[in-house]
Amino acid sequence: MNLLSAVADGFVEVRAHAGRTVLQTLGVVLGVASVVSSMGLFAGGRAQSLKYYSQSGGVLKVTVFPKDVRTVTTTARERASRGLTIDDMDAIKASVKGFDLIEPVMTRELQIRTATLTRAYEVTGVGPTYGELQELLLDSGRFINENDVATREAVCVLGANRASDFFGTLDPVGQRIRLGDHLYTVVGRLTYREFYWNKQENYNSLDWMNDFIIVPVTTLQGRELGAGERKIGNIALRLVDRPTADTALPALRRILLRRHGVEDFQVYARYERMKEMDQQAQVYDLTFKAVGLISLIVGGIVVANILMASFRERVCEIGVRKAVGAKGWHIAVQFLVESVVVSGIGGTLGLALGVGFVHIIAWLLDQYAVLTPGMIAAAVSCACGVGVVSGFIPAIIAARLDPVVALRYE
Repeated sequence: MNLLSAVADGFVEVRAHAGRTVLQTLGVVLGVASVVSSMGLFAGGRAQSLKYYSQSGGVLKVTVFPKDVRTVTTTARERASRGLTIDDMDAIKASVKGFDLIEPVMTRELQIRTATLTRAYEVTGVGPTYGELQELLLDSGRFINENDVATREAVCVLGANRASDFFGTLDPVGQRIRLGDHLYTVVGRLTYREFYWNKQENYNSLDWMNDFIIVPVTTLQGRELGAGERKIGNIALRLVDRPTADTALPALRRILLRRHGVEDFQVYARYERMKEMDQQAQVYDLTFKAVGLISLIVGGIVVANILMASFRERVCEIGVRKAVGAKGWHIAVQFLVESVVVSGIGGTLGLALGVGFVHIIAWLLDQYAVLTPGMIAAAVSCACGVGVVSGFIPAIIAARLDPVVALRYE
């Protein structure tokens, strides 16, 4: 008797006892389905966050926002804080390492006048690298450049919604509009952007890009607010890479706190947010995985018990086979094959059930789900591992059975 015949005997035994096989596979099916579905749903949520970040500046983007001074001040010095200023940005550039892009952002609501409408809109003043920092895409024309900022040029770039509001289907590049009390020439139009967190959501999470009216920060500062105005709305930054975040972000907070004397600012770092989301997701992920593993263990116990019952039914048969020359490892392989085959069938069915479950839940919750080859391989490997472990003890007992004792067994 060789290895192939032992394997064949194992398959024959599985086919000959279909009812027993179904009971053995049930626990494995539920365990694998639980593991696959939990991993797929959590991976889907994380993938959507990364996709949004990749389309709006990346995971390395950092923004410093001002806080309401009235909610944090207690002393005269603290009440005297002017909030974020151009000087803060210059100090960050000079003292804090780890950022490759740093831009001031100023926003003001101005009366916009075109040939077709007069209405108040928010106007944003930025520097030349702001488009790269926010991953803004140009549909036509150009973005604000260094010369525009240096000479306070009266030029602007329009988001897709604003270009449509002001000029309809016409190309806005080269057209002129009045922002506040001054005429500006449109030099660029941004590509229409859209992102939806779920399949039926009506809110476009990237619509803020489509609503942009962008001018050079120095132009907004000098023409609309006065040349001496130093206060800005926020500071946009980009980390060089992820490893630098652990030193650059604390240094950024320290220098602002030292300059202001009060924490009248808030640093929002996407990298830190992703770490927090991963930590929160791990709690839920581990919980569901634990449930799935417990189900797999229970399934393994069922497989082992049924194999032990099968062993007791076949003691005389095993004794006869060993008496006519079968080796102990032949018997062990037959039991292990039966266990692995049963667990493999359970793993395959559980995988199919888990994939279906993921897509049904994602459809009911109107969310996205992601299944990777690694998840599938891990689930099937767990199932096969359970099969080997479950069949090991019955296989060893059967292999060590004394044929004389077995032939006397009733």
